[in-house]
Amino acid sequence: MTTAQVTMYRLKTALRSLLAIYRLPQEQIDAFLRSYESFNKDMSDENEEQSIANYYAVLNHLCALGEVEKMYIPPVMDLTKGIYDNQILFEEKMSKDLSIKEGDKVLDMGCGRGRVAAHLATITKAKVTGFNIDDVQLTSAKEFVSLNKLADSCQFIKANLNDPFPFDDASFDSLYQIQVLTYAKNKEKLFAEMFRVLKPGGKISFLDWVQLDNYNCTNEHHRDLLKRIKPLIGAIDTPTAEEIKSTLEKVGFNVLLNKDISVGGHQAPLIEKIDKYYEHMQKFVYFMVKLHLLPKHFKVLLDRFSQDGESFIEADHLGLFTTSCQTIAEKPDVSLH
Repeated sequence: MTTAQVTMYRLKTALRSLLAIYRLPQEQIDAFLRSYESFNKDMSDENEEQSIANYYAVLNHLCALGEVEKMYIPPVMDLTKGIYDNQILFEEKMSKDLSIKEGDKVLDMGCGRGRVAAHLATITKAKVTGFNIDDVQLTSAKEFVSLNKLADSCQFIKANLNDPFPFDDASFDSLYQIQVLTYAKNKEKLFAEMFRVLKPGGKISFLDWVQLDNYNCTNEHHRDLLKRIKPLIGAIDTPTAEEIKSTLEKVGFNVLLNKDISVGGHQAPLIEKIDKYYEHMQKFVYFMVKLHLLPKHFKVLLDRFSQDGESFIEADHLGLFTTSCQTIAEKPDVSLH
């Protein structure tokens, strides 16, 4: 899309999100606010899965007010560009990393609103299947691909990454997930499912929230930053890159890449941009609420959504955590040996 087209799309999307937030019933608002309790727990409780669904049912609208409709902060691929352009650059890199070609069958695990799947289908002519646990996002994904004449290239279904995948063995040429591994109850079991549905020679790409070497679990300030950041980005588990790598190898994958891919090793330039954007959005909303042009829940939701952005920036500068760790792995093709 041209710059003008992107700007118009962003404006229309923001307005639709404003309307969706305006119409939120009180019980959905309350469920969203309660969901933040989950980020200081783990995924062992069955109720936590519903809590995460409640979180994303509202979060997707808040993210769509700005440049994070895809609900992920990308690696810094180009310091001169913003969130959206860096997402596009990363997704183009990922399509090349996975060697996606026309007609390939690709699985998007935790597909959100389907915007990444739609982009990959557009640039590669592949057939992308996405799954997610949230009906609100799935509806948005289906509407988007239909509107953009991509319904033949993208399909979306409701499924849970912690359950056996509803696909036959060796169904896909490649698979990717962007910052959803944090919700895995059992990584070894999940990776074994990925291995099962992937064709021999197929590749996977992860982009994940991970703990870096500078993090010290005995440092009280480090622990406090982690506690603050997890609700901000919707994280439950915080693995290390090595944990991801070793578990993938355990189920049979050959790991080809496993590192932070941000230019300079920091995401702070992008985090600061989005933090500043929502700071301005908050001021606008406060003004509109004060004039009684927007309901009070707008202020409540944005306050909760924007809380602790400065903690994420500080942790990035300290090299404690990142959401830009990319892992690429391949399922061996035994027929070639």
